[in-house]
Amino acid sequence: MMVKKVMIYLSLVIVVCFILFLLFAPAVVEKSLNVISGSYEYDQVSDQAKLLHERLIVADLHADSLLFNRNLLKEESYGHVDVPRLIKGNVALQVFTVVTKVPMGKNIDHTDAQALDQITFLAMLQQWPVSTWFSLKERALYQASKLHDFAQRSNGLLTVIRTRADLEQYLAERENNTSMTSGILGLEGAHALEGEISNVEVLFEYGYRIMLQPFP
Repeated sequence: MMVKKVMIYLSLVIVVCFILFLLFAPAVVEKSLNVISGSYEYDQVSDQAKLLHERLIVADLHADSLLFNRNLLKEESYGHVDVPRLIKGNVALQVFTVVTKVPMGKNIDHTDAQALDQITFLAMLQQWPVSTWFSLKERALYQASKLHDFAQRSNGLLTVIRTRADLEQYLAERENNTSMTSGILGLEGAHALEGEISNVEVLFEYGYRIMLQPFP
């Protein structure tokens, strides 16, 4: 009887530990990958520089934030970006560059495309749809859907830019209200095509407008 109780308690502990792991591990991974080092004295920025920054249309061309299960409508102190920090930083346009594959052991000299893929483990850890575990295209579509969902729930704070008309309308609105930001979907590499040129149309329909193909 005692052995049975011990096994039950042990099983409960394992389940609780597993749940806690799923809840907190993704944030730990993101924090470890996006580390801010050194000290920054923002109060030392001159009034002239602040005024110039306020007048600029600021665009940032890279953020991996969609890779992690984080609510981008909530301000955090870690990770590349979120909507509140973009607005605070007067960023008018953010390119959300979506990652679909990162081989283990990659470096600037050589990368083995056949090596174990880190994003597969991350997708499983974050409980993404099973389809994303085995398909680079599905990973791209899933991350795109997250950005569109954030935009729909942002009450106008985030706009996804798909066309020139979207951009022109957004910039016109922003002239009278800088408490908003926008995003363009981009792909890091053409891996999400999965060798099928027809997938360009699929990704386009999901809002992708930039595809960066790294040099070998």
